[in-house]
Amino acid sequence: MLQDEEATVNTAASTLPVEDEVSDAEKRAALWLTNASHSVNHFQNGIVSVMRPAIMKEFGIGYVELGILVAVRNAIGSILQGSFGFITPFVRKTRLLAVGNIIMGAGVAISGAAGSFVGFGAGRVVVEAGSSAQHPVGASLLAGYFPKNRGTILSLNVRFAGIGGFAAPLLGPLLILWIGWRQTLLYMALLSVVIGVAYLFLGRRKPSVAPGGTSGAAKTNSKGKLKEGLRNYKIFLRNRNMLVVSSVMMVGAAGRGGGINDTYLFAHLVNDLGLVLGVAGLAKAAQQLGGIVGPIGFGWLSDRVSRKRVIQASLILSAIGSWVVAWMGPSLIPLFISLFVYGVFTHSRMTLTQALIADSVEEQERDAGVRSS
Repeated sequence: MLQDEEATVNTAASTLPVEDEVSDAEKRAALWLTNASHSVNHFQNGIVSVMRPAIMKEFGIGYVELGILVAVRNAIGSILQGSFGFITPFVRKTRLLAVGNIIMGAGVAISGAAGSFVGFGAGRVVVEAGSSAQHPVGASLLAGYFPKNRGTILSLNVRFAGIGGFAAPLLGPLLILWIGWRQTLLYMALLSVVIGVAYLFLGRRKPSVAPGGTSGAAKTNSKGKLKEGLRNYKIFLRNRNMLVVSSVMMVGAAGRGGGINDTYLFAHLVNDLGLVLGVAGLAKAAQQLGGIVGPIGFGWLSDRVSRKRVIQASLILSAIGSWVVAWMGPSLIPLFISLFVYGVFTHSRMTLTQALIADSVEEQERDAGVRSS
């Protein structure tokens, strides 16, 4: 059965449009724009984390409501991320990232203008829908453009995300006191839209038709691309190593870089440890600073030694760091140090996993593989 599908895909591929070769200049432009996009994405999420105590007070909600909102967001995001393996054969990755950033900007604006927690939650769901392309599509784009140093490039991308996350708790308290959380979100919405429009200027090359192809083969092309997407997921699901990697990362995803950190950590620092907003921002910034250092260091190491061993070390150290942070009290110096070390380990896991999967599958299956990390 799989051989029949491969034959169908190969036959259809002879009539698929072939993009012109991507220039080195455009690859570099895509790298830095994707870095900027990832940074803005994490800055926006980090700003919302800083705002959570104020939002909880204004809307009269508690941790349960926050947990429900995050569960809904994550479910929608996972479903949408799973679709990109089928969408990318039809749509340029840069176009997906453009539309995603514009949708994210719309969701941030809805959140800022919301008059109730339901409206705020609806806006955050729209944000999740828009940002769902960032990790699978952005990582796949960069992994394909820079195959010889994927670990370093993907780590650099995560490092820029860490810079955005680092700036959020430092600037967030000031912005909230200066212009308020609603106005801050509206400015963030505008920034996301600007990033999305910038993506539209990439990949504007006119596709050529492969030898033997005709312009009348569009229907065959679409059918072949859909079969290719299904085939890639089937191949990935039959790869035992990739299923093990995905299962491990699924179990540990809540504490990976974001997850419980973005949902509860800042509120815990303010509500449970009694830190004032500015000090809590510095504590969260310590964790994000570790998130800048960790991915680039672990990524560099994984390009030179066994990537699997580096991931195993990262997971073990993440578990230890999480346990230490959970037992920390309000004493500032131990708290800051533990959060920094915690950030170093937990923020390194995603980029290492994406690089491992990109190494382990064929180029055409990369979208399905990277998405599953």
